[in-house]
Amino acid sequence: MDSSLLLLAPQWSNLPLDLLELISDRLDNNSSDTFDILCLRSVCATWRTSLPLSNNNNKNPLSKFLKNLPFWSSSSSGFFILKQSSVYKLKALHNPKSYLVKIHETSPGEMRVLDLFSSERLCFLSDKLPRKIDLQEFHVRLVRRAYRMEYVNNGGSDISLFWSLNSEKVVILSSGEDSALMAIHSGGKLGFLKKGNDEKWKIFDDSWNVIYEDIMVYGVNGENCIVVDDKGKTLSYDVGFKVSDLAEGLAGGGGHKKHLVEYSGGEVLLVDKYVKHVWCKSEFSKSAVEFRVYKLNREEKRWEKVRDLGDLALFIGEDCSFSVLVHVGDSTVGLVGGCIFYGDSRNGGRSRGLCSDGDGVFNVEYPTYGDFVFPVKPKCLSP
Repeated sequence: MDSSLLLLAPQWSNLPLDLLELISDRLDNNSSDTFDILCLRSVCATWRTSLPLSNNNNKNPLSKFLKNLPFWSSSSSGFFILKQSSVYKLKALHNPKSYLVKIHETSPGEMRVLDLFSSERLCFLSDKLPRKIDLQEFHVRLVRRAYRMEYVNNGGSDISLFWSLNSEKVVILSSGEDSALMAIHSGGKLGFLKKGNDEKWKIFDDSWNVIYEDIMVYGVNGENCIVVDDKGKTLSYDVGFKVSDLAEGLAGGGGHKKHLVEYSGGEVLLVDKYVKHVWCKSEFSKSAVEFRVYKLNREEKRWEKVRDLGDLALFIGEDCSFSVLVHVGDSTVGLVGGCIFYGDSRNGGRSRGLCSDGDGVFNVEYPTYGDFVFPVKPKCLSP
C-alpha cells in the first residue's frame, strides 16, 4: 500500500493553543465550576499545562457581581457569600455501573462530597462509591446545579430575627448582559437582586399570607425562573422583573411542602409532600410521608396529577431537586425508576453530616400503608 495514503490518527496535543483557549472560554461562560476544565486537563500533558485551574473562576463574567452579596436589608453590615454545588452522574466506560455524586468546590481543583439531599458535608463516603475517579475512565454528565447563600457577620449591630441568615433557595438568571439573583428567605418571601441596579434586594409580595416555598431556573439559557407558593400558585419571572402567571393553586392548598423539578428538556413537575405523625410502640412519634406529583399544563395554567413516573426517578432535596431518567440497562447504584428519593430531618435527624434513617424512598405508583408510606432507607444509594 502506498504510504502516502495512510491516515494518521489526530494528536490532540498538537491542537493550536488559540483553539484550546476558545474552548476553555466557552466552558467558562457556561460554567462557574472547574469540573469541565478538569476533564479537558486530563486529555494530555500539553492541555494540562495550558489550562491552569486558578484562572477559571476569574474569567466568569458574573464572578464580580456574585462576590460578597448584600444582606436582605441595609440595617446589617454583614453580607452573603454565594456557594455552589453540582450533582453529576458518573458513568464508567468499561463497566455498566454509574453513580450520582454531589460536589462542592472548596478551592480550584479541590472537591468536597456533599449529601445528595442537603448542603451538608459527608464525613464518610459510601463503600459503593469508587475511592479514585479517573476522568479518562468515566463519562461525566452534569445533572443539576444548586446555589445557597451563607451570612457573614461583619461586626455590625444585631439584625431582626425575621430575616434569614442563610438561604437554601437561590437561582441565577442571565440574559445577554443582564444578570440577576432570586432567592427565598426563611420567612417565605421572595428577593430579587439585579446587577447594576444599586445592588439592593427588592422584596416581592411582602403580604403576610403569601409564602413562597421553591424556585427553579428554566429556559435554554437560564433567563427565567419559576416560583411556587405554599398553595401551589406558580409564577414566572424574567431577568427584567416581568412576571407571568403559570398555574393556579392546588385544590385546598395541597400538602405541607412544595418542590419544583425539571424533566425531559424543560418540562416542569410539582412534587407536593404530605407529613403526618404516627404513634409507634416506642415513646417517639415518626413522620409518615406521602408525595403527590403534578405536571404543569401551560395552556390551561393548571397542575395535572401524575400517577406513574415511568422510568423517571426524582430526588427531593433542601437546596435543589432533580430528575434522572433510568434507561434500560442502566445500573446506577441504588437507582429505581418510578420512585421519589428524599431526605427528611424530622425522621431521625442528621448528625455531623451523616445520612440518617430520614432518607427514604416513595413509590408513586404503588404507595403502601394506605394514604401514607413509612420511609425506607434506600439500599446502596451512593452519596
